[in-house]
Amino acid sequence: NLDLQLCDLSVLSSVRNLAQILNSKYQKINVLINNASVYKRKRVTTVDGFEEMFATNHLGPFLLTNLLLELLQAGVQENGSAHVLNITAPSTVQLDFNDLQSEKKFNSLTAFGATKMANLLFTFALARRLENTGITVNAIHPGLARSGLLKESFPLLRLFTWLISSPPQKVTENIVQPAMAPAYEQMSGKFLHRGKEIEAPAYAHDHEAQQ
Repeated sequence: NLDLQLCDLSVLSSVRNLAQILNSKYQKINVLINNASVYKRKRVTTVDGFEEMFATNHLGPFLLTNLLLELLQAGVQENGSAHVLNITAPSTVQLDFNDLQSEKKFNSLTAFGATKMANLLFTFALARRLENTGITVNAIHPGLARSGLLKESFPLLRLFTWLISSPPQKVTENIVQPAMAPAYEQMSGKFLHRGKEIEAPAYAHDHEAQQ
């Protein structure tokens, strides 16, 4: 049975509204997959005043995950575990905490990479915070999928990424396996690619940056 609820992850009031709906309709969540992502060629701000990629790719999933922790904990009580999977990439971009919203300097690829690093920092910090609660938190690099994500990128980059990307159905397998297979039930604080752990960039493990 499918139940579609719409949310604009770039707008924090929309995220809070979705969390309220889910908390009122459901008694538990077994798996939360944070998958939404946008790429903007030019700097755009949201109604909340945040740079749109930072808001959509990081702040929205960060807020939603924290607002759904009680439902995830209820999933643990019923099934023994619950899972948060953050879909990201092996970005090496380090966050500039003096210019998180790229107000002083904006480079679209750097700003996008910063959001993917933020996903990794969040994953490892949350996994540590939720240790021994039964809620596991992992990051997944599913590989490049043929989607509209880079529709605003330069034509040559768009063509190149399309050629080396896989159909969404194939990429999805790399997400479903860690979400459902018993072998991953107790695994937490890992970065996975094609079902296997890969090494995240060293900066992603920096506790100060995570905090």
